[in-house]
Amino acid sequence: MKTVYSFLLLVLLPAVVTAQKGIHRELTPIRGHYKQLLQFSPKARSLQEPMDKEKFITDQETVKQRMNLTPQYLTGVKVDDFKLPDAPVNSSEQTRAEINYLLALQKYRTKEDIRASLYMADVYYSHRVQPGDSSYARYRRNLFHIGRSIGSWFNPESLPVTADFMAKVWRDASYFIWSLKFKYARIRPYVIDHDLKNLQDTDWAAYPSGHAANSYINAYIYQELAPEFTDVFVKDAYDMAHSREILGVHYPSDSEASRIFARQFVNMLFQNKAFLQDFEKVKQEWAAKAKEDFRK
Repeated sequence: MKTVYSFLLLVLLPAVVTAQKGIHRELTPIRGHYKQLLQFSPKARSLQEPMDKEKFITDQETVKQRMNLTPQYLTGVKVDDFKLPDAPVNSSEQTRAEINYLLALQKYRTKEDIRASLYMADVYYSHRVQPGDSSYARYRRNLFHIGRSIGSWFNPESLPVTADFMAKVWRDASYFIWSLKFKYARIRPYVIDHDLKNLQDTDWAAYPSGHAANSYINAYIYQELAPEFTDVFVKDAYDMAHSREILGVHYPSDSEASRIFARQFVNMLFQNKAFLQDFEKVKQEWAAKAKEDFRK
């Protein structure tokens, strides 16, 4: 009996330790045009390039407003705890190559590409919205944009606990995304090359992409709830990131930095006790409601 008990400890202990420590996943390898662009140097062509001094200037009132909504889970985390590559310098070969790629997208983007990308530009969440506001339902639905095809039950009405939970996650994410934007202050690609016609007006820094970051965050969290749909979640996030490039408002390296940030951010969440407690409640909701009701 003692031998059997010892064997069970050896088998089960790793699972127990994993549960205590939470989930930590590695970032999947970079691919496609994101990988190909890494062959170009991200460094300045010379020390005398005037464009390298250009930064996006955010007024202090905006900074104060964005930083006012502090994290609810990652309260002890600082922005420098996230390890992102530096944004390619404005005069660098990589920036030029990225803009050339965006110009190619501009040349070949179709009316449907534009329509879908502009639709996705409105997929975000406002932390200041309140129940009863005319936009409240729309913002809540936006929390379920990533993975929207996995079931008719995948919505804030069927999964209210999940909606509240993801809203809290977005609050944490927004704090750090804005912190990174203020830190890097990267100008938009159309500021460098006026041949690039952006299809959306933006009044904040480029690096990293907030749309892409929040989408990958949702994908990585929903992945843990429905791993059989991982490909769907990640594809939806990839499409969101690419839509920002189609519109000409983000460099590909903005998208890739967002993917890197999202993986680190979600890994940190899964080491957080308060997050894990709320995540268990979400899992219980999914166990009860994440299925079709064919009796209606």
